[in-house]
Amino acid sequence: MSEFDEGEVLMVENSQAQRRAVDDERYCVSSDEVQRRINYADAALALVNAAPGDLRHRVLVRRVASETMTADQAVAITAARAGLVSTTAPFAIDEFEDYLIPKTLTLRNKLIDSAHPNGIDDSELFRRLELEISRIRLVELAIRPVEGVLDYDHMKEIHRRIFCDIFEWAGKERVGPDGAMIRFAPDAVNFAPGDSRAPMIKYCYFSGPEIADAASVIYQQLAALARRTDLPRKEVLDHMAELAGEVQTIHAFRDGNSRAVYVFAMQFFEKVGFAALPAHFLPGGTLRERMIHARFQNHATGGHEEYFHTFDSLLTSLSA
Repeated sequence: MSEFDEGEVLMVENSQAQRRAVDDERYCVSSDEVQRRINYADAALALVNAAPGDLRHRVLVRRVASETMTADQAVAITAARAGLVSTTAPFAIDEFEDYLIPKTLTLRNKLIDSAHPNGIDDSELFRRLELEISRIRLVELAIRPVEGVLDYDHMKEIHRRIFCDIFEWAGKERVGPDGAMIRFAPDAVNFAPGDSRAPMIKYCYFSGPEIADAASVIYQQLAALARRTDLPRKEVLDHMAELAGEVQTIHAFRDGNSRAVYVFAMQFFEKVGFAALPAHFLPGGTLRERMIHARFQNHATGGHEEYFHTFDSLLTSLSA
């Protein structure tokens, strides 16, 4: 293992407060900036109802945020703790069923050991590691965002950066199914945001063959909107709300769409002259449940009014 071995991490845990102060000062990253980066990643994970992780994971996250450890090193430690490595061996995805490890419901993944060449098939372990590794990469994106035009290629690169250690197909458009892709989520039409009584209902997403053309059109519109400087706030928010719903319904990737869309949206908000605070999306944040609810309500009804009102509450003009 590298010089950043288990013993070192444990040592860091035992002197966490002291090390934070030393690291932040040594690398000239202010404590506020370190926390902003951590909040940025935590907010993305909160949108998929992920827990913050254990103390050892939080130490790695903070070290990446303070730039005293690279994301690559933190990912390697995370995998090694489970006796795994992240492989670079490619595998083909020719149809929708190829995403799954044969005879399981676990996605094929790059986290392997000698007994699991197609990726670990323990769904609980995979979910924990997938969330921890993506959080590390999200911190890295808070430090070094994807640059360029806010178009479909931009979104693909965001997805690749978040999931490159986990999925061979990171950043690649979803293959299949030939019909609508089905997902289940709480009823957002007949129940209020966060209502635990809401039953799970079916939501349909674009089929694989429909994605390329639809995404090309929607992301071209987003890129064009990002270049506009002449529109009043209400009109900008209305366009953003309508396009946000389309992006979610297209669901361009097999998994990880919400986290990729979050990163894209945060960059987009800033580009068009508005700022969104990641803290709003943290557990207990004022708008997290509303944003999730707006997404599924739009999906079910085609209306984007809830998106509009949520964006209106969320975004503060940078020029104000």
